[in-house]
Formats: sequence, C-alpha cells, structure tokens
Amino acid sequence: MTTKDFVYLGLIALSALVFYCHGFFSGVNRSRRIYEALLGSAEEEDRCREDAASAAQQHHRFISPFPTRRGSEIQGDFGDN
Repeated sequence: MTTKDFVYLGLIALSALVFYCHGFFSGVNRSRRIYEALLGSAEEEDRCREDAASAAQQHHRFISPFPTRRGSEIQGDFGDN
C-alpha cells in the first residue's frame, strides 16, 4: 500500500468516527429532551411559558413589512392607505 492509500483510509476512518459521534450525541440529546419533558418540574414549565411569551411579544414588536398569514388574518405593514 502506498501513502495515498493510508491517507484515504485515514479519511474514511475519521469520517466514520465523526458520523458515529454525531449520531450518538443526537440520540443523547433527544433522549434528554424526552425524559426532561416527561419528568420535568413545574419550574421548567413556567420558564418555558415565559420564554414563549417573550418570543410572542418580540414577534409583535417587529412585524415584517411583508404580509404573513396566521389563521384567517393577514398581518403586515402596508403603509398609508
């Protein structure tokens, strides 16, 4: 085997390790989220609600100039009519 073959084998092994670690840590993070949702405390739920409320306030503060559809109402900044 030549040096080029060892380089290619090393790249294949390195990419396999990266993909394996990515999948492993994705599974760990997903499991953590699922178990936190199932076993989470009321304090966490309150914090999430507060984050959602602040995100909703920011959304209404910075309305896009382009119309967006939410349900049956169209939101947007159309200027003077």
